[in-house]
Amino acid sequence: MADHVMKKYKAIVEKTIYVAEEVEILAETERQAEEMLDDYCCGEHHENVEVVEVDEQETTVDYQSIVSSEELGVDEFMNYRDNIH
Repeated sequence: MADHVMKKYKAIVEKTIYVAEEVEILAETERQAEEMLDDYCCGEHHENVEVVEVDEQETTVDYQSIVSSEELGVDEFMNYRDNIH
């Protein structure tokens, strides 16, 4: 009979999070506002663009995998055992 040993497993979870952001843009013209919006969407932040609300709409798990494991040390095992009661 095989001995079972408590292990610590490490995993990778890749998620895509879909959000809707409401932003306020201070600009002199709509064209200038559109350019600032384009810059914001490319990751550039401008002092005249402010996020006023963020609504997380959906989260999708794209990938998950256990990548490694290691046996628990004595202290970790004792801590685990003490916390399950």
